[in-house]
Amino acid sequence: MEGEPSYEDDYSAAPPINTYNPEGEITNIVGQIDPAQIVDNFNHALKGEYYNKEKGTWESIGDELVNSACRGWVISYSTSLMNNASTMGVITKEQLNFLMWGIIRTVAREFRCNLEKFGFVPPGKGFKNKEYENKGSPDTARMDMVAEMIFQRSLLIYSRSLCGTESTKIFKSLNMAEQLYGGREPQESKGMLSSMFSKRK
Repeated sequence: MEGEPSYEDDYSAAPPINTYNPEGEITNIVGQIDPAQIVDNFNHALKGEYYNKEKGTWESIGDELVNSACRGWVISYSTSLMNNASTMGVITKEQLNFLMWGIIRTVAREFRCNLEKFGFVPPGKGFKNKEYENKGSPDTARMDMVAEMIFQRSLLIYSRSLCGTESTKIFKSLNMAEQLYGGREPQESKGMLSSMFSKRK
């Protein structure tokens, strides 16, 4: 009737509906907790850099926490600890304690033996010739800070394999995907798994 409001739905002007993509969310989360990504972020932190989301680049915000020699050793050692083998293992609380004690002992010994090389004491006369004397009062505050950064990240990585927590979750997800897709692995899951287990060059 004339003058009465129209109740016909006008979908032409309706905004598009954003569909939720759980596989995409999982892939994003896996990428953020990837041990290799954690090591890379650690490397930038030691350089005194932060990630500027607006520019999409890493930017310097101050002095480096350690010199290149120390950073090289820290990242090399951390890479041997922080990998998928560490997160996908099955360890007990006692084994976790032994692993952490080994890391603490190794870092403490390495720092003490390389005070001058790692820049924790002023450089001596033979520094340029790589003749280190390790003399002077060490910057214990900076040593403790960097060591704590290594310990925290190592603990978080190894804790993910405590009682096989992470591997159990992954394989449960695989079984669920297999049941949902009738034995055919969804493309999203393939992308997620390949990002976790692919060999890095």
